[in-house]
Amino acid sequence: MEMTKKDRVFLINQYQILAALNVAEADHYKELISILQHGYEIFYSMIDEWVSEDMPRSEGKLVLDILSIYRVIEDLKRGGKNKTLSEHNYSYFRGFDGNNETEYMIFARFLIEEQGKFSEQQAYLSKNDGLNSHTEMLNKYRRMIARWESFGEKWQLSESQALEILDA
Repeated sequence: MEMTKKDRVFLINQYQILAALNVAEADHYKELISILQHGYEIFYSMIDEWVSEDMPRSEGKLVLDILSIYRVIEDLKRGGKNKTLSEHNYSYFRGFDGNNETEYMIFARFLIEEQGKFSEQQAYLSKNDGLNSHTEMLNKYRRMIARWESFGEKWQLSESQALEILDA
């Protein structure tokens, strides 16, 4: 990360305020102040290590699309006449691999747990280990989205169309 002297002055002032307000973390803030005062660029990563990289819109849309598919499937399962859909191996949202798809998993948690969106997924959080599938799912989900998008009316699926999506 690059910082001007002006940036460093602003951050130093912020960390001085935080050190005064949060005595338990004061030593940490004082260390950051020292790094900034002396311009120890090698340690600038300590300042922003807790800030994630931006998630591109396309990746955010991918997660929203996946959760939207599962919303439609949940609606079908509630109104379904046979158990084929409910008993399908992918009938519930599995989440994302915590090791290799972490940013997707964290975004899905944000949507469900913090924003309260896709609340139907709350019921599965213990079944899918808090949205951690423990196996890579992106390729599967991309195939599911491609199949979902091939249907004219994505929001009015039949059970057979939903099964086609889950089998993708």
